[in-house]
Amino acid sequence: MPALVLAGEEEFLLYRKLEELKEKLLDPAFASFNYQRLDGAVSGSDVVDLAASIPFGPGNKVIIFDRCDWFAKKRAGKSDDKPKTGKAGKASGKDSVDEDKLAEALAGLHPNTYLIFVATQNFDSTLRLSKLVAQHAKVEKFDKFKHWAGGEASTELKNFVQKEVHHFGATIDEDAAYYLIDGLEANLRHIHKEIEKAATYILPQTHITLDVVKRLSPHNSQIFAVTEYWLAGKHEQTLNSLRELLSKQNAMGVIAALQTLLSKWVQIKTLCEVEKEKLPYHPGVQRRDLPSHELAKRLQGSLKAHPFALEKDIKRLQPVSLDFLIRKRQDLTRMEQMVKTGLMPDLHALELFFFGEEKRRQ
Repeated sequence: MPALVLAGEEEFLLYRKLEELKEKLLDPAFASFNYQRLDGAVSGSDVVDLAASIPFGPGNKVIIFDRCDWFAKKRAGKSDDKPKTGKAGKASGKDSVDEDKLAEALAGLHPNTYLIFVATQNFDSTLRLSKLVAQHAKVEKFDKFKHWAGGEASTELKNFVQKEVHHFGATIDEDAAYYLIDGLEANLRHIHKEIEKAATYILPQTHITLDVVKRLSPHNSQIFAVTEYWLAGKHEQTLNSLRELLSKQNAMGVIAALQTLLSKWVQIKTLCEVEKEKLPYHPGVQRRDLPSHELAKRLQGSLKAHPFALEKDIKRLQPVSLDFLIRKRQDLTRMEQMVKTGLMPDLHALELFFFGEEKRRQ
């Protein structure tokens, strides 16, 4: 099928596929004649006109409609989100084309003329224009892989890491792979670069360990950096890290993330206490503490978390008590309500949450 649609929010994989297609379809000797790229909104008449073109010389002609907005609902709050493709229908808002002409153009493509629509939003198959194009084009979707910090990595993400590592002729430990996924927040482009860096660093060896990726790749989850400094009582580092985080994210988003973290930490700390209570205890003998890696193994099933991330949380929470976490969650809930009702500025709420107890002691 000479018409193709590459659509999805995972741009790294999408544009890698696009480059593979260009390399496969284009004859380098005639690429200057047979390659054309249109960027941004495209009109239906453009597609109809270009669909009639044929390659110059041997090989194929490749026409790319990059950043095409045909296959996703508009976000401008318009009353009609569906692209209009009837007799007076619009494909881009600038030009109109008869729906039948568009379908005829796509169906009548020369066997060596390839039209490639590139959309960096997920393909909405309910739209009329999506349905029309899908009848005459092969649709390949590149939805962004979902990952929540501290949660189990999906099979798709694990497979991606393994394939990238194999591409560089190396292997990788499971914990090292998870460190990259979680620490780089499932950003495939960044993961690819860090794997390349690690594979080069270990030469002539070919196995990437957790120690290697820890040495080369920082764990970039900034909210974790803020809370780690805070839990360790490092107030200056907490303040600096918080300012850096707020330069990239609004305060209400940080408050929401803190609510999620505190709820998870209260659950982890509670279950840790339960596990410790199960240990044998005799009068006059102090109950021993389970090491963090053993606690992580015991809790990973009930919490549905990766043991590496769970062990990090257990170690992070060692300096604080369960009562402290419960009290801080209550404090944050009260402050969040005050922010939402306009009684407290959001930045003031965050400063009070992190440094309020310190100020009360001064």
